[in-house]
Amino acid sequence: MDERVARLKTSQDACKFAVNARQKGRPDLEAEALQRASELKAAEEGYTSPAQQAIALALYAYEDEQSRRKGRTSRAHRTRRMLKEYGVLAAAERMVLTRKPSTGYEVLEEAGLQELSFESIIDRFPTEFSPIAVEAARARLEGRPPPPGARAAALLSEPSAAAAEEELPNPDPVFDDEARMFLEGFMDPGAWSLAGWLPLYRATVQAIDRALSEGRPQDTFETLWRNQDNAISHAGQGLLKYETVDAMRDEFVQVIRDIHEDGSPANFERIVERFEGWRAEGRIGMVPRLLIARAFAGIHPERYHTTVDATRQNQALDWFATHTGFVVPRSTSWAVRAQALTAHLDRAGVFEDVLARNIFPWFVVDQLRARTMPPGIPPGHTPRPELALVDLPPARRVIVLRHNAVQTALFAWLAAEFGNQNVWTEYPTGTGGYADAVARRPDGRWQVYEIKIADTAGEVVRQAMGQLLEYSFRTGGLEPLKLVVVGEPVLDGITGRFLARLRTDFHLDIDYLRIEVPALT
Repeated sequence: MDERVARLKTSQDACKFAVNARQKGRPDLEAEALQRASELKAAEEGYTSPAQQAIALALYAYEDEQSRRKGRTSRAHRTRRMLKEYGVLAAAERMVLTRKPSTGYEVLEEAGLQELSFESIIDRFPTEFSPIAVEAARARLEGRPPPPGARAAALLSEPSAAAAEEELPNPDPVFDDEARMFLEGFMDPGAWSLAGWLPLYRATVQAIDRALSEGRPQDTFETLWRNQDNAISHAGQGLLKYETVDAMRDEFVQVIRDIHEDGSPANFERIVERFEGWRAEGRIGMVPRLLIARAFAGIHPERYHTTVDATRQNQALDWFATHTGFVVPRSTSWAVRAQALTAHLDRAGVFEDVLARNIFPWFVVDQLRARTMPPGIPPGHTPRPELALVDLPPARRVIVLRHNAVQTALFAWLAAEFGNQNVWTEYPTGTGGYADAVARRPDGRWQVYEIKIADTAGEVVRQAMGQLLEYSFRTGGLEPLKLVVVGEPVLDGITGRFLARLRTDFHLDIDYLRIEVPALT
């Protein structure tokens, strides 16, 4: 290096020297001055050791190359944030331990600057980094797959949920108005979440726990890997082919054992990595992340809630962050985030039953789905199963059974009127409740139906009115064109005139629909 360049003390001085050198036709001195400017800038920004300074130079080279490509100044904000949050060496490890090369690696490689990549730096300074990071860096440089354990190591390098709470302010949960409204609707003992889903969910996790406690993990194989809906979560399109699962039965049973032994988020990532290995070998067609999460949720309900789809969970996390003060972990791992959310809900102190706690995030997701158009909810009607009613008091059970019969008959009537594809029962209202039925009119507007079991039409209307108004016009509600009260009694004259006055004097489009069903035996 030219002595004049070596004597420069600040990055600003070095940049000025480079400009002067270019103007005087000395590209050799310009290059040396720019190199010196990067070195001085690294020191000024706190990069001290040779490995840290090399990482800083790699960062600057990446930013310069991106600026050249885009024709404007470009800053690697995400990388800089990681370097600040995790520390320089730890952040470099995290990026090298990922399954796919980082954008920085690809950009530098395409520019012929691979020697500046984090992978090359880790290879040059192996004693500064973990053995698994060194192995992963060398594998990428040589074009080999990442070594076993790289993904789990990446997770372990992330802050745990507890550590994240220490680094970021995480106050006790405070439920705002919408959160309290959702919670109130969720806690309604007659609502589907607690009256319908919870008993089935409880039966499933109790059966899993009993089988595992007695050393029979094979007895949970069907429930965890083959059943589309096991009352923990519906797998949707996330199931593996049955022939694939059956051919690997022993391996899948071993996964159950391993999850039972270690329910930590780190083990979740190790299990995912095992499946990725099977996919690479051609033994499975995809990595069933939802099924893996569902297995963790079923085996360790004390840790994990039932919203096992990562995208849906993220929707719930955003809502909890907005309405309850939840701090979303920086980790994108489903398990890390799920465990953090259940801990947050425990601190709220509103759930005596952890299984009810585990259902609440999905209840939130379900309510939010009602606020989108078109709704992401399949139309149709599923009668409430008998098992969901066994714990109800006898008088309440009779009412619910009658309600179910009327609801089934109502669905048939509406399907004939509007078409099966335009009718839903137990439809989330976006206000924390569920409408007994909704129908979508040809113009796209809703009609909302609320069933009540009572001896007179007047009592039916009295019981249904408040819910219809809340479901329809509260913030986030359905905003329907028409409200319909549904009951079995004949509409009497007084109640009919009352509804007519609501329509004429108050411009509230509300009506009464009588549905007759046979007596229950």
